[in-house]
Amino acid sequence: MMRLDRGIYTGYCMFGRQLKRWMPACALLLICLFPLRLLSQYYPAPRPVAASQLQPLLRQVRSANTPHEHIRALNALGNLYINLPLRKPVDFAAAKQYLQQALTESTRANDTAGKTEALLLLGQLAFFNDAPEAWEPLLPQADDATRAKLLLQLSFYYWYRDAGDSKTNLLKSIEYAKQAGMLGEKLGLKDLAMMAERNIAMDNSELQKPGAEAGLLKVLDAYKRTGYRQLHYIYFVLAWHYYLANKMDKAYYYSETAINSVLATKDTLATGDMYVLKSEIGYHRDSYEEAIRSAETALRFFSYQSGMYYVCATICHDIISSAYDKLGRRQEAIEYILKVMHQYPPRTTIDSIAYIGRLGDAYRELKEFDKAEKFFLQKYAISKRIHSGERSAAISLGHMYLDAKAYEKARVFLYQALSFGDSGVRASSQRYLHYMIYLADSATRRYASALKHLSLLNNQAAADARLEQDKVVKQMEVAYRAREKEQELKLKNQHIAMLQHETDAQREKLKQSQKIGMLTAGGLLLAVAVGVLLFFLYRQKKRGSRSMFTKNQQLQKLVSEKEWLLKEVHHRVKNNLHTIFCLLESQARTATPEARAALEKSRQRIYAMSLFHKKVYQSDNIETVDLGNYIREFLLFLQDGFDLEAKNIRIVHDMDPVPLPLRLAMPLALVANEALTNAAKYAFKGRLQGEIRLALKHEGDGYVMMISDNGIGMPEKGTSLNRSLGMELMYGLCADIGAEISFRMENGTQIRITFTAAQEAEL
Repeated sequence: MMRLDRGIYTGYCMFGRQLKRWMPACALLLICLFPLRLLSQYYPAPRPVAASQLQPLLRQVRSANTPHEHIRALNALGNLYINLPLRKPVDFAAAKQYLQQALTESTRANDTAGKTEALLLLGQLAFFNDAPEAWEPLLPQADDATRAKLLLQLSFYYWYRDAGDSKTNLLKSIEYAKQAGMLGEKLGLKDLAMMAERNIAMDNSELQKPGAEAGLLKVLDAYKRTGYRQLHYIYFVLAWHYYLANKMDKAYYYSETAINSVLATKDTLATGDMYVLKSEIGYHRDSYEEAIRSAETALRFFSYQSGMYYVCATICHDIISSAYDKLGRRQEAIEYILKVMHQYPPRTTIDSIAYIGRLGDAYRELKEFDKAEKFFLQKYAISKRIHSGERSAAISLGHMYLDAKAYEKARVFLYQALSFGDSGVRASSQRYLHYMIYLADSATRRYASALKHLSLLNNQAAADARLEQDKVVKQMEVAYRAREKEQELKLKNQHIAMLQHETDAQREKLKQSQKIGMLTAGGLLLAVAVGVLLFFLYRQKKRGSRSMFTKNQQLQKLVSEKEWLLKEVHHRVKNNLHTIFCLLESQARTATPEARAALEKSRQRIYAMSLFHKKVYQSDNIETVDLGNYIREFLLFLQDGFDLEAKNIRIVHDMDPVPLPLRLAMPLALVANEALTNAAKYAFKGRLQGEIRLALKHEGDGYVMMISDNGIGMPEKGTSLNRSLGMELMYGLCADIGAEISFRMENGTQIRITFTAAQEAEL
């Protein structure tokens, strides 16, 4: 892997006219000295030429003294234009012109090295132009080694390609990799054979074949054995595999490992791509700030060196805008996409679809459904015209109509999305589609169909859970067999020890029956026996220490498994609560006003508990929960649920990080839910604006949580509100954890809950 060149020479040496005349040729020689190194180790291609070499290379083309110098200058110019950061079509056209001329001249001059370089650069140009047909005329002109490299380019291209049927592309990638691998083995080119194996493992991962993970780990081990330093390319593939499998913790680990490897090797060609993957993983782990930072870092690298992606590609911009949406900065998300579309206008139909869909999503989040509908209909029309992304476009429209409560329209597009099947679709995406259809069918009173899709949703979730359980069971079976073998070995050692003791006893009797003249020899034999015994005892002690170390490792593993199972329990509880939340939401649509109000209160409380369990299983420490972080996310739900912005009601919060044990955090979370919900619903009746304040602070040896508003205040004691279930819950929950709650009516309502560190320890 060659690092990014910032320039080979910046001027000519002043050692006389003759040396000055040959200096451009020397610079070109250094650029082309090792022309067939692998580009970022994704596929075989010459190392990039820096943009700063443009003028020296143009002079070299004009002043070349030999055909070989002219061919190398043409190849270097083509290389330079291919690797410019913006990847403009006009630059690709210039690159193609130079490279075609280099190929023609090298064939005529019988310049094998120049011809090989031109062929590989033309293959790379076909990759960037998304033109697989451009490889066809190149392959017959190549020797076996160059053909193997072109086949690896084709294999990687079909793995990376979005257009067309995904399975067909991946099967083509495998076929080209097998051909390249056979040529590599035949020619003794081990690096090409290993790259072919890597490509096949990547394709098997995308096809979700059994053993795909083991195949990737085998490739990683093979590269390690060769002393290969740029392991970030293999870590990148592993991170992508776990990302597709929705194992975000492992995906994040390997993406971090890949970036650390990039920084250690200073391989700047790959840095942007690594940060793109990290931003995608961060987004799906709900770490939206980290996703934005990683995407912005990738764009900084792409501004001077492109990789698989480049600065104009939509992926980074889509992640940044989507993360803004998730953080509640929705207007900022729209403004960002509009700015990017102005700065980097869409070059392809796929780019247009991505930008239009992102704008539609942003307006949908803002509940401006007329604008969202306009963009989603454009996306849908374009996708149908080019026969690409139709499922995604139909889901976008269905989702928008569902949020707009146009349930009949939503059903049309959601069922259309379902008709595309689930081939190549992530299980979580298919589950969410069934969930949306369930909501649309429930709202249109098609209850039988709604229950069918709810059942499919639950069946898929249960199937995924069973797969995870099977893996855990298999791991436990392996551990059990290992323990059985260890026990069997221990019994054998005990039997050997008993036999040894019997032998020693018989030896002692034999010594006693010998003649007095043999006492000296007997003493020596006794000394030997004692030495053997001491050595045996030493071995036994060492074996016992090793056994204890193994048991400690097993105990540590059991503790880890226990923590994992506890997280899984919290995850299941959160999913079940969310299902109840959805059922109540569906029931509320058809209930009487009084029943709807009661169901809404229950929904609020269930969501509070569901969010609590979500925070627990997402936390690295399942023993505690950061109450401040929990309440901040609950405030977003409260603001959307009661449409507080439209009512001109502000929420101001000032919260310290307060990690609390679960038994203390859950009641406090429910108390906060009741207090904040009551303030949002009742405090500002008849008011045009208002403010709700929430503070969570350390105070002395304990903590204090303050919830206040500047509304109309609470009714006098003895009224129905003071006797409500919510008030009873607040008093009861505070009493359960030994906290003190007090109410104060002054310019609204102020609720103060205090609890001490001593109370926390008692819990």
